[in-house]
Amino acid sequence: MEVYDQSEAFIEKDGDLEFSHTKVVLRAEDRFFYGSSQRRLLPGSTFDLPPSELTEIPLDKIWPRVNSKLTEAPKPLPPGCYVKQPRLIEYGDTEASQNPGAQLLHEANICEILKESPHPNIAQYLGCIIEDERLRGLCFANYPKNLFQAVEEDASTLDIEKCINGIENGIQHLHGLGLVHNDINPSNIMIDGDIPVIIDFDSCKSEGAPLGVKGGTTGWSSRDTKFAECENDIDALSKIRNFLKTVFKNN
Repeated sequence: MEVYDQSEAFIEKDGDLEFSHTKVVLRAEDRFFYGSSQRRLLPGSTFDLPPSELTEIPLDKIWPRVNSKLTEAPKPLPPGCYVKQPRLIEYGDTEASQNPGAQLLHEANICEILKESPHPNIAQYLGCIIEDERLRGLCFANYPKNLFQAVEEDASTLDIEKCINGIENGIQHLHGLGLVHNDINPSNIMIDGDIPVIIDFDSCKSEGAPLGVKGGTTGWSSRDTKFAECENDIDALSKIRNFLKTVFKNN
């Protein structure tokens, strides 16, 4: 079996972070397994746990079956496009990670709505990758960097008001379609030239719908609500505005 993905976990001890274990996802053709090792693994190293200590991830939890209503991405895929797939390294860690395939399918259905009403401040969705009647990924236009990265590279090149206005326009477009993003934060804002583009719609729900197990990002989604409310996005936008103004002031 090949190592498909791996991630180190740490625990706090005496005020410091101490290595705990390495979680690994293994792949054998179209089957995926996860397990943990008490040692750190270097790139290219082997993973020697016996099969009895590995847990298989059900195929339906990774690649859900789909119907014909989803738009298929072009074949071959456009050069440089971005393909979003389930992040299996997180499988089983939280309630929200128990069914990554369902989250991907939910996002695909949201993107089908957005495809009918495109907007310059909303990510361009190119369709789904479907193989053997299973959803294998979502294809989007690729954007060079997110807002965090843009600020880190050179905050002085950002037009703060233009950026905020663009994000707000994208949010208003979503709200006009009866949708709430629910996870507006700098990692989910890409910068394309000087145009901000909202991405990541796996938390996006119809207004008034329960948020379920997938919610916003800590520090950016502070409203105490269990429902998709427009105020969730408006509050997050206010935090981004304060973040950018603080960065600009410090530069």
